[in-house]
Amino acid sequence: MPDAKVFGMNLIYVLCFFTRVGCSFIYFLMRFMFWLKVHTGFYSAYNNTLLRPAITNAVRKARRLYGDISVIVTGHSMGGAMASFCALDLAISLGSDSVHLMTFGQPRIGNAAFASYFEQYVPSAIRVTHEHDIVPHLPPYFFFLPHLTYHHFPREGMGA
Repeated sequence: MPDAKVFGMNLIYVLCFFTRVGCSFIYFLMRFMFWLKVHTGFYSAYNNTLLRPAITNAVRKARRLYGDISVIVTGHSMGGAMASFCALDLAISLGSDSVHLMTFGQPRIGNAAFASYFEQYVPSAIRVTHEHDIVPHLPPYFFFLPHLTYHHFPREGMGA
């Protein structure tokens, strides 16, 4: 995987994803301005962990043993951000719509284009928040710069 390059506001650009036997996920490259964007820190925290290959291998093994089982990924706060990347990773790797996500107090992890892309692969995602918890409202939403603003799901309300 090439080194991710940061462009302002701690965002990186997603250009494409690829799928090969045993290895798949999103390649992050900085080439064009209006592609999908994700938070560098949250993505790096997920992608650089030693647990990522262990999780993918465990899910593959479970599916070999038990068939096309559903996978539910969950996390809280930063763990919710990592769980979102994990759910997307598994949905793309497994080529399956049986990956579900539920997060609690998760911060926003990408822009609106990423949120739409995410929903295509993980349509059954639930994000639980509390209105007085600051973390789910970070990074802040800028109404005057929607293309540079973080979202979680396309249906995220303007007051969220």
